[in-house]
Amino acid sequence: MALLIWRFIHIYIFYLIIFAFILYISYSILKRDIKNRLNQILSLFHICFALSLFINFIYTFLSEPSLEPLATQLHILALYLVSVSSGFLLLFIILLYKSEIKLKSLKNQLLFMAIYFISSIGFFLIPQGAKVPIKSDGTQLYPVWTLPFFLFYLSILLPTMILSLTISKKVYHKFKVKILARRMKLFVLGICCIYYMGFAVGLTNFLNVDILRNIFTLTQAIPIIGVILIYYSIGRTLKQPVENYVNQY
Repeated sequence: MALLIWRFIHIYIFYLIIFAFILYISYSILKRDIKNRLNQILSLFHICFALSLFINFIYTFLSEPSLEPLATQLHILALYLVSVSSGFLLLFIILLYKSEIKLKSLKNQLLFMAIYFISSIGFFLIPQGAKVPIKSDGTQLYPVWTLPFFLFYLSILLPTMILSLTISKKVYHKFKVKILARRMKLFVLGICCIYYMGFAVGLTNFLNVDILRNIFTLTQAIPIIGVILIYYSIGRTLKQPVENYVNQY
């Protein structure tokens, strides 16, 4: 395995820290009440996100130029999981805001998530949309995206982010108990930090400018802070199943 020093720091230091926090958060949420539907959905968001990071760990070990197509497909698979995880997050926020809506049924939740599972397949269908270059000396470079691939990525991430933040704001205003509103505010800030990571990854892979990649690596504390905020707002401070708090307005 041969990686550029900045990419090594990016993946094996910052991503590893985020990966560990996410797994702990998922465990904490499911331990609270594994049968609770909202807990399950929130955990699936974290698990899919963690799997995407784990796949990044795997394909960075590929150093043979002949394995470049495999590295590229694993990179796209990681993006697929990020897209699906954003769907689980949006579903969680929608149910938290309106627990009585039709999406509360398992069938409708599956149909909602099918939109993300199916539409995200488009990542694999864009011809030469992404590439993970591997040099002849075995050095693996950063992924590079084409404009169509980047626009498709934004077509999923941007609407999901806008809806998630808009509905989260409404949830925040519905809480009448100060401590619950404060926790929701931390949750929203944490989500903003995570979306910063998503957009920064997409932008740097598209522009493919080394100095921007290095700056992004130096700001990886932002998503780490986001994961910590999510932990303190949901993973740690909510001792009851999440659904119990919806009625405490």
